[in-house]
Amino acid sequence: MNVLVTGGTGLVGGAVARALLARGHSVRLYARASSDAAALEAAGAEVARGELDDRPALRAALAGRDAVVHSAGVVGFGPGLEAALEAVNVRAVEAVLGAALDAGVSRAVLTSSTAVMGGTAAPEVADEASAGNAEALGMPYFVSKLRGERAARALAARGLALVVVRPAYVLGPGDVHGSSASILLAFAQRRIPAYVEGGASFCDVRDVAEGHVAALERGRPGEAYVLAGHNLAMSEMIRRACAIAGVPPPPRVPVPLALGFAAVQELAARAAGRRPRTSRGLVRASALYTFASSAKAERELGYRVRPFEEMVRDTYRWAIATGRLRPDTPELKALNDGP
Repeated sequence: MNVLVTGGTGLVGGAVARALLARGHSVRLYARASSDAAALEAAGAEVARGELDDRPALRAALAGRDAVVHSAGVVGFGPGLEAALEAVNVRAVEAVLGAALDAGVSRAVLTSSTAVMGGTAAPEVADEASAGNAEALGMPYFVSKLRGERAARALAARGLALVVVRPAYVLGPGDVHGSSASILLAFAQRRIPAYVEGGASFCDVRDVAEGHVAALERGRPGEAYVLAGHNLAMSEMIRRACAIAGVPPPPRVPVPLALGFAAVQELAARAAGRRPRTSRGLVRASALYTFASSAKAERELGYRVRPFEEMVRDTYRWAIATGRLRPDTPELKALNDGP
């Protein structure tokens, strides 16, 4: 297929583009003028430049394309991000997939998120059939992803052959912009002073990318597929990740204490005109359990999840190789020197 990929210079979109190329598909990236797409160009991808709300540029980028994978998105839990979340996670979905419908593409895949299913105060495993509580939680990021998915489904009702994939918490190599996988580097570098208990489903970007390709090739139009991983409490995830890095895990603190600290950080950041290092929204999100099941994707798409330790080790190896992490413990040196 001739595929247009948005978000291709990010963690998930970049892995999707590489997986498509490896499968023999023709890939054209749609990227901003300032985005560095040189590595994917060298791998064989074309690049079309434009903004997500630029309809003429989108029409030009879609010319001759059979399919589109819309992976561009914004993740954030800090104050003042509502407008950006709305612009990218909702209106850009309408723009990109609306242009794809007008262009007559035969397949479209939307990168959504397990955030659309919300989260729980105690461990519960959700899947595509779960009712979800994203709106009830009121977290702008969760709500924006849910609204984006609804916008895509409205276009599907008009004839777009849409498949939705919902990745969980993505780890793995290639996080050039410091998004979700950067949490592992933060632990290894001892930059996270404390954490609150919650839990998430941790998956690898390479498995998620293969899930996207399978959704494009054989996913059922109108369906959503959860691309989750290992359901781990934060205490367990941190213990295992820190053991691989050879560093002590940070202490666990009560949620009220973390919220108070985050409020102080927000006030200080506002006074200094910068973004806070943490926020109350992030604390509240971290205290949730967002466990999920990929059973449907495993049955219908052949989705598979690699071992958690492999995800972590490969993330650290990539970070060391690219100069993002110093191998300053015996464990990290062993990773750097090993096969």
